[in-house]
Amino acid sequence: MLVVLSFVVLVITLGILFIQLWNNFSLNPEININYIVYLYLLIILAAALVLFLINIFQLNEIQSVEIDLPPTGSIQPPDQSGDLFFTPDIDIDEMATAIIPKIDFKEPIEDYTEKILQNLAKQFNLVLGVFYLKNEKTSVFQPVSTYAWASESPPASFNIGEGLNGQVAKNRVQMKVDSIPDGYIKILSGLGSGSPKNLLIIPLLLNKDTIGIIEIASFMEFDKVIEWTIKYLAKIIANSIITKLKATQGK
Repeated sequence: MLVVLSFVVLVITLGILFIQLWNNFSLNPEININYIVYLYLLIILAAALVLFLINIFQLNEIQSVEIDLPPTGSIQPPDQSGDLFFTPDIDIDEMATAIIPKIDFKEPIEDYTEKILQNLAKQFNLVLGVFYLKNEKTSVFQPVSTYAWASESPPASFNIGEGLNGQVAKNRVQMKVDSIPDGYIKILSGLGSGSPKNLLIIPLLLNKDTIGIIEIASFMEFDKVIEWTIKYLAKIIANSIITKLKATQGK
């Protein structure tokens, strides 16, 4: 509305000025300073009118441009799987109480970690688990307990950076593998033998140092809720392991 009003005022002003100039010139054909002033004003207003019309046309072109938007159904919500956004309604402390046994100073670390694996297996339908702890003297990660380990040979020890477990220990980041080759891991049960396809390798961290690794496998996929839950459980497990080791060494 304001644009239309401005346009009308400009046209009327231009018309009045033109009529005034024409009448004065008709009455007095001789050129004087007033005619020149009127002429300059007329030219300025005419130029302003032209610029005004150009801007109006450009504005109409901009408003008439069609923007192709994808269909509403094809717009995906932003990925909020990171810890900053993804916070499932799970009481980690309550779950930790169910999974991590109370510390018994007389209980060997092997039995203590085996109970953790057993409780993890019940909670997350695991078919295999290995618990590694780092030897403080050699910095080698050695298996201290297993769950449903089918091989006659114990799990191999590893150095930091060596193999998948070693890479997790080095990078201090949880790793999920969902396409394990057949025969890579084999489990035995009362229902027969099989090879799980899903593997999760969890670092146990104290400050920024990896003190242990938990390796678990399942026939079921580790979804984001399970990954998130185990990641935060690992922090509590690491603290309990340190407490247990200190208690054992202080006996």
